[in-house]
Amino acid sequence: MPFGTIAPNGKFHFKMSEMAALPERMERLPAFWRAIQNHVAVSLSCRINIAELRRARARIYIPAADLRWGFWANPYLAASRCLLDMFHNKRKEIESRIPSSEPVDFIFDEQTEKAVVLEAWARYIAGRPDETRRLYGATPRFENDQKFLPLQAADFWAWWVRKWSEAGDLKGRLHELDFGKWKAAGTAKTLVIHFSFNEDQLVESMIEGSRQLVGPGPIIYHVTFSDQLVKSSSAPLCQTPSRSPLDLPKPLPPSPCQRNACDVRRR
Repeated sequence: MPFGTIAPNGKFHFKMSEMAALPERMERLPAFWRAIQNHVAVSLSCRINIAELRRARARIYIPAADLRWGFWANPYLAASRCLLDMFHNKRKEIESRIPSSEPVDFIFDEQTEKAVVLEAWARYIAGRPDETRRLYGATPRFENDQKFLPLQAADFWAWWVRKWSEAGDLKGRLHELDFGKWKAAGTAKTLVIHFSFNEDQLVESMIEGSRQLVGPGPIIYHVTFSDQLVKSSSAPLCQTPSRSPLDLPKPLPPSPCQRNACDVRRR
């Protein structure tokens, strides 16, 4: 669309961060919103706080386990994992737009860490029951956003969800669809669904994922912290052989939250 910005290869594209750089570009946003309303059935978004993600990982300990965090090592992929979980749980809410009998493919921007996503996806799907697995469609695809335009729509939505979240009024602005100089609540055709995962919910999901990684034997400790003492609890299932040291993830970036921008597409 010629209302966008020019990419390094000389083609027009849409990057919300580039549009936000100049006021005159922001004046052109309604044209993109109208395009989204004409072609997008459902807008899904998921928010996690990076500091809470870090604390959630610190609360899980498995002695002598070779634990590789997969999705949870990367805030972007952690948000994707949360979105996958909630997408399935909310299928009845979007039945009118996407029938629950239809499998759905997930498409990521090709800049995403492909190897990490595919490895974690394989583990994730393997741990789902058969009736759930059939709803997720094919293995995720990785596309160029200049060729697969729905990814540009995902970028639009992810940028605004993050902005509203950092402003401290995500719920209110989602309700009003407040895009600054204009509000779109009365004109929206797209169904909007948003999930936010707090620290406790992240821990719960991580424990489930960790059990899939290490099997039924090892003890998983859920450690909680206070100013006075450290408490821990566990539910041992059986004795386990010694394993290699815990494989800790790389340090996370300092940003307060991480957006998730992937396109969800019906097959």
